Amino acid sequence: MSYSRLIMIASAVLCAGPAHAVVTGDAASCAAGKPSVLVHVSGIKQGSGRLKLSIYGADRDRWLAKQGRIAKLKVPVTGTAMDVCVAVPAAGRYAVAVHHDFNLDGKRDGADGGGYSRNPKVTLFDPKPDFEQAAFAVGKGPARVQVTMLYLHGLKVAPWVS
Repeated sequence: MSYSRLIMIASAVLCAGPAHAVVTGDAASCAAGKPSVLVHVSGIKQGSGRLKLSIYGADRDRWLAKQGRIAKLKVPVTGTAMDVCVAVPAAGRYAVAVHHDFNLDGKRDGADGGGYSRNPKVTLFDPKPDFEQAAFAVGKGPARVQVTMLYLHGLKVAPWVS
């Protein structure tokens, strides 16, 4: 990759506006074209709290298990949409789970939100999709995935509407 192309990619990744901010935790991996995941998280309830992104590898038995993730990144919420880059060890199949700790209490509760890569359908009574519903491929460079945050609305799980 040419130096000018690398600068252009880094500028695009690092200079997003405040409502669509890039967190720099692993942004260098995305800018350098290394195996990584650029997660676009949208529909965040408010620009406060903390996002926890958990990356899971292709071992379906470890999907959503507390000790099953291969990477975890906690970042402050800076807007209602954010791009977050997370480095992964190599090319392969991965899935992302995102938790919005809205009130910063460190627990999952009714105020918090969540979502998964590829936005599989979830319900209050079936909140965990199968790995294949959330899985995507990462090649030699960054893979882009979308996560729309979901929040509790009575007995229904749906995107936040202000």
